[in-house]
Amino acid sequence: MPNIFEANITARNIRTIWEADTEDRAPYLGEAFFPSTRQAGLELNLIKGKQGLPVALVSANWDTDVLYRDRIGFEGLQAELPFFKEAYKMSEKLRQDIIKVTDNYRVPLFNEVFRDTQNLLDGAEATVERMRMLLLGTGTISIQENGVDKQYDYGFNSANQMVTETTLWSASGAHPFKSFVARIKAYKQLTKKPAKFAIFGYNAYQTLIEDSEIISYFESLPVPVLAPTEDEIKAYIERRSGVRIFLADAQFVKARDKSLTATYFYPADRYTLLSTADLGETVYGTTPEEADLLSGGNSNVASGEVLANGVAITTWKEVDPVCVSVKVSEVVAPSCPAIDQVYIVKVL
Repeated sequence: MPNIFEANITARNIRTIWEADTEDRAPYLGEAFFPSTRQAGLELNLIKGKQGLPVALVSANWDTDVLYRDRIGFEGLQAELPFFKEAYKMSEKLRQDIIKVTDNYRVPLFNEVFRDTQNLLDGAEATVERMRMLLLGTGTISIQENGVDKQYDYGFNSANQMVTETTLWSASGAHPFKSFVARIKAYKQLTKKPAKFAIFGYNAYQTLIEDSEIISYFESLPVPVLAPTEDEIKAYIERRSGVRIFLADAQFVKARDKSLTATYFYPADRYTLLSTADLGETVYGTTPEEADLLSGGNSNVASGEVLANGVAITTWKEVDPVCVSVKVSEVVAPSCPAIDQVYIVKVL
């Protein structure tokens, strides 16, 4: 018969608490461009669209066989979905503390334990957002940690789709807003589609809204606005440019970083232009826990749950040291058929 510790620290309870707090967690920006989907297996299909102008029909003589056109609209790329996992171990001492204290003191200790497990689930979501923002900010995804060294090629053409401003926005005499408008025109020339969205890194965004020419506009109004708000400036830029702006200022701590240094998901020195919000999907594959452990193939598993998006929660008991471990794992990466519509501009 399980004691009070094992009876409470279960995957089902962890999942219940996580899902109950869903409304209190603001969604990451990347979810708007890469909504979640699930698939069986590990293969990530990186099919990407080939943008371009329509191709005219070929001329033909009467009574001749028709020519068949090659299907050049899509390019197929395959890769294996990356695997992520990490666990917390509930120590012997903590276990004993929880078992021996009275109910009044037990609740705060359990809350501390569940807070640790929720941190793992927070980390699972941060891992996904990191990949989405890497793709939007660099055109590729690179995973280099814990002995893993993988590069995911989405067919991004860095020679055409990534530029650095000749005059950086931090330089004397720079005109950030004019530069931004010029890049919007360049984007349409390149992709044959108008830019509708711009994802800004934190420093690039701050430099844009502090542009002296924009501030001068507000000061020159019939009723001068000497201290326009950030929302007013953003609305003005969107109205003038015809592009909706998103600020990518969320931060995370890199895996195993003991210094807990805050890092932006999206690079702070640039922005990305897009013609569509329908870039692709966040594809969750099948974790080993879902495929094997949760099907009853491992008697050491105390409990297991799979969240709606495919993230797996597993708990198990160990004999020595006597403890309960909680693991969160995921097999996931974004797909991006519209990679040809991504245009990255470094400005700082």
